[in-house]
Amino acid sequence: MSSQAEDGKPTKPNVILIISDDHGFADYSFMGHEVIKTPHIDKMAAESLLYTRGYVMPVCSPSLASLLTGKMPSAHGITGNDLSDKRSPKGNRQILANRLLDNSLMLPKAISEAGYLTFQTGKIWNVTYDDVGFTHGMTDTAGRHGDAGLAIGRKGMKPIYDFIETAQAEEKPFFIWHAPLMPHDPHTPPKKIFTKYKGKGPTPAAEKYFAMVEWFDNTCAELDDYLAKNDLKENTVILYLADNGWDANLGYKGTRSKLSPYENGIRTPMFVRWPGKVEPQRDDKALAHIIDFPTTILDITGARNPGDLKGLNLMDQEALKARDSIHVEAYTHDIADLKDPSKSLIAEVVIEGWWKLIVPGPVKPDRMFSGVPSAPELFNLKDDPWEKNDVAKANPEIVARLKATLYAP
Repeated sequence: MSSQAEDGKPTKPNVILIISDDHGFADYSFMGHEVIKTPHIDKMAAESLLYTRGYVMPVCSPSLASLLTGKMPSAHGITGNDLSDKRSPKGNRQILANRLLDNSLMLPKAISEAGYLTFQTGKIWNVTYDDVGFTHGMTDTAGRHGDAGLAIGRKGMKPIYDFIETAQAEEKPFFIWHAPLMPHDPHTPPKKIFTKYKGKGPTPAAEKYFAMVEWFDNTCAELDDYLAKNDLKENTVILYLADNGWDANLGYKGTRSKLSPYENGIRTPMFVRWPGKVEPQRDDKALAHIIDFPTTILDITGARNPGDLKGLNLMDQEALKARDSIHVEAYTHDIADLKDPSKSLIAEVVIEGWWKLIVPGPVKPDRMFSGVPSAPELFNLKDDPWEKNDVAKANPEIVARLKATLYAP
């Protein structure tokens, strides 16, 4: 079936998935940060159905694999960034790629098969763009992060614009996976932006990170301006999340952000903007989850859903409000055994309403900055959003109930 209306414009909406990298959940103006300026993402969020309580995995490769497959790490098999056996790095990348590709869904492949031109930028672990079914892309060699794709944003946005022009020339709807290495280190912001933050952060390193966030925000502005100037904004759905968190104050010396099950490691705002289709609203209560994104995108594009996905459609706010709980899995940086995720499991998380339980796993972290508790910890996030007061001992019945809902060993 043609995706064209009589005037030649696609009847199917275009879709852009924006994934920022190592980005603390509070590090946006619209999330209340007093120093970092993100006016352009703020504007996108204000035009969107925004969930401020979104949750992801605490490190990038498992999170991105969840976006590609619609599944949790224990199901899709990519629990860490690398295999613990490093005798053959190239061979290990292929082993990881094979495990990823063994899943029932490869999101870009499904969207391509639905008649879209699809484009990969930025981070995508272990595979090339072609391996997972993109029609176009920047990463044409399989490595740790994304090789050539990592130039996006830091070296301009032109590859995205060139791809959109290709899709327009072919009169096809487009899907773009935009996962820049931003604000992820190396923190090398332009001097013009960095100067604005000098003396305004707890450390010089934090100030560079603050500037990286604003630089990322500027690239979002460039992309949105391009859509508006080319009459594409109304028929383009923007979805946004970060792949995992970051601790601006402590960086890799902290123990409660990247690779940890604490809020600053796994929480991120998530939003969907679809002008005229999705009513803008800020939801500070409902629980959104990374596995909701593939379900949502498949519904938007009309691509085939394999039928085994547990994610909800983010546009169905009532369904998210009715959700009882969500789970997060935290693993060692390196994968001990592809066939047995429990051998890398450092913690599991269940969040039910405002209660959050962290249960330590059977193994210890393999990175100094990956902090996990020694015993189950319970937090009331409504009163204690930064998890300063463990109330597990005072609420054993809540701990027992939440612990019973965990599905991984």
